[in-house]
Amino acid sequence: MYAQVIIDANHAEVDRVFDYRVPAQWEEEVCVGLRVMVPFGQRNTKREGYVIALTETTEVPAGKIKEIVEILDEGRPILTPSILELAKWMKKEYFCTLNQCLQAVMPAGIRTKSVWYAELTGQTAELSEKEQQMADVLIEQGGAVPLRELEQIFGNRTEYILRCLQEKKVVRLHQKTTRSTYKKEKRYVSLTENEELLIAAKEKAEKDKRLAGQLRVLSAICPGESISVEELKEKATVTDSPIHTLLQKGILVEQRRQEKRDVFQLEDYTPTQPFYPTPEQAQALTLLREEEEKEQKRPVLLHGVTGSGKTEIYMQLIEHVIMAGKQAIVLVPEISLTPQIMERFISRFGKRVSVTHSRLSLGERLDQWRKARDGEISIIIGPRSALFMPFSNLGVIVMDECHESSYISDVTPKYHTREVARKLSELTGALLVMGSATPDIDSYHRAVTGEFLLLQLKERTKGSTLPEVFVTDMRKELEDGNRSAFGLPLQQAIRENLEKGQQTMLFLNRRGYSTFVSCRKCGEALTCPSCNVSYTYHASDKALVCHYCGKEVPVPKTCPSCGSHYIRYFGTGTQKIEEETRRLFPEASVLRMDADTTTGKNGHARILELFGKGKADILIGTQMIAKGHDFPNVTLVGILAADLSLNLGTYQAAETCFQLITQAAGRAGRGELAGRVFIQTYQPENHAIRMAAAQDYEGFYQEEILLRQAMEYPPFSHIFSVLITGEMEQEVILAAQRLGAYMNHYAERAGCTVVGPAPAPLPKFRGEFRWQIFAKGTDADRLKAFVLYTVEQTKKDVSREIRFHLAFLA
Repeated sequence: MYAQVIIDANHAEVDRVFDYRVPAQWEEEVCVGLRVMVPFGQRNTKREGYVIALTETTEVPAGKIKEIVEILDEGRPILTPSILELAKWMKKEYFCTLNQCLQAVMPAGIRTKSVWYAELTGQTAELSEKEQQMADVLIEQGGAVPLRELEQIFGNRTEYILRCLQEKKVVRLHQKTTRSTYKKEKRYVSLTENEELLIAAKEKAEKDKRLAGQLRVLSAICPGESISVEELKEKATVTDSPIHTLLQKGILVEQRRQEKRDVFQLEDYTPTQPFYPTPEQAQALTLLREEEEKEQKRPVLLHGVTGSGKTEIYMQLIEHVIMAGKQAIVLVPEISLTPQIMERFISRFGKRVSVTHSRLSLGERLDQWRKARDGEISIIIGPRSALFMPFSNLGVIVMDECHESSYISDVTPKYHTREVARKLSELTGALLVMGSATPDIDSYHRAVTGEFLLLQLKERTKGSTLPEVFVTDMRKELEDGNRSAFGLPLQQAIRENLEKGQQTMLFLNRRGYSTFVSCRKCGEALTCPSCNVSYTYHASDKALVCHYCGKEVPVPKTCPSCGSHYIRYFGTGTQKIEEETRRLFPEASVLRMDADTTTGKNGHARILELFGKGKADILIGTQMIAKGHDFPNVTLVGILAADLSLNLGTYQAAETCFQLITQAAGRAGRGELAGRVFIQTYQPENHAIRMAAAQDYEGFYQEEILLRQAMEYPPFSHIFSVLITGEMEQEVILAAQRLGAYMNHYAERAGCTVVGPAPAPLPKFRGEFRWQIFAKGTDADRLKAFVLYTVEQTKKDVSREIRFHLAFLA
């Protein structure tokens, strides 16, 4: 029997299956989805690989076929059939190697690590000066040194010197492989089966008062049973010492058992029962259950206003699904949302639910993966990586706040969670439910055209109403001499809230790295006339750049719209807002929630818990405080600079602005108290601001879809992005220009439009320069073929160090 194996290497040259003979003793154990160790390459380096198929024949000559040398994970497959098929689909869809897709879908922290060492053999020979220097280094380090350390000392001559030393048989190379299982073991003890020894030990302990601890230990253990060492110490009120002595004498027998870590303590949560659904919720649940029972299921878009009870619908649907013996995945876009949704699910489902996210240790995450594989949990909550949990009978996938950009992976494979979840639902027969108060335009368009099933919740539960919204024109504030980040109406509202003992959330509508330039008199932001997106201000060049088409213009001295000299670039942070808040309201207790204040496993939960318990009057933050949180005592939300996301420099800027404002506004008045929202803006007439203030998603969609159609942006076209990166700036620019030339040459024939090349929004990141180019077309397949062909042609003309990162934007 032969196994077709994918090698754990990301090079395109080895992105194919390699045949290996399965040793006779493992023919019953080797199966599809298993991790194995195999010899690979001329040196027969031991490499990790993944069995993706089994066959009785091979085209590899009998004298050249190699054998699997080790099977991993106790012979249990790490890839379920559906997850393996999903990885194969992702490879085709996201233009990367199959190994990169397998790494994305496998649990973190299990890969085998390999290190090559140079080691002295003990033989002597006549050596050159450089050879002697390397031999001296090996002697100083105890006879063996990793090759990487030698390369740091001897640079590009390392390989030549080593080859010479090998030929003289002074040095040999060998490989060490290590793997971390991150398993947690617990110690248990039981009484020996040797009755004579046991009776003698008890009699001796009864006679000698100094052995009272040993007697209590022996009395605490029931014959034929085992007890954990920790439980025994507590039960017998002893330290480790008497237990250790009894183990040494063979009177106690020790066993070690692997245990899966829990990531919460059930006693910390109060059990809850399902709420009686409102008529709207009842209708939505009926339609969801009907759809879930169909053979061919449509993805469902649950569009409900903030506070309409979408989470309760998720939970009641999931209860229905797990009662049928199936499992559920609940995806959330931000780690900060996990504690609150986790509390609601644990209180309802207890130990049937668990959670995973990057703030947990690798061991904790791996144990939750094992619990899902072993059928110990039925529900997992987590970010996009939770989608790949190895459930055996998946029934529903919930994608909460489905509009969020964090559902799009920013590392290879650059997948969109919505599309991958949709494919997984097809492979498993699970129902995909996407929920949002502010769906992205593309998803809502698919819903209104019938591709998705659209369910709507238009009313808040618990009798609460949507908050009252006030728009502050910051141009007027400036004219009146107020140069603070806080308009006077918001300042007054915060003071009123402090007097009433009610809480306030201050939201800085900012994401990304770019700053934009606008006029503080008329509010006009400087935009590219060709692309209808905001220019990005580059302080180093003192220029404005469009990151779509690359157009670069100097910063004007006067506003092109009104002639004012009061032009400035925008970009302010939460720390400055916190300083000003403390200055204006010294009597208030203030918390700030951003990347700097939420480090560590429970950083988000700690701040949210403090605020939820009323330990602070004001919470300041960016988008991580804008969604999903439910604080009944929050009656005021201030959105300090709505324009910041309105001018992101992308065609989706208005959509992002509308979503963030609506989500932030939804935090106010969720309890019995009425809520107020203050939106501060220099562009109150913009349709995204107007519709967010009115909390009118339908109105926003109708205006935005017409603009998209006029500009031929998605969903009326597809956009493909190519990011060009490399360490040499001129080589990157040359590659971008060469690709642009090829694309423009073939664009008309392919029915595509080319935009760029231009510097990326982050022109340099982690030591690499970055340029980007976009291609737009109405036929997705033709567009894909066009981009792939032109990229392959460009690769022939540029340095091999240049990398091309391909992604479908929509």
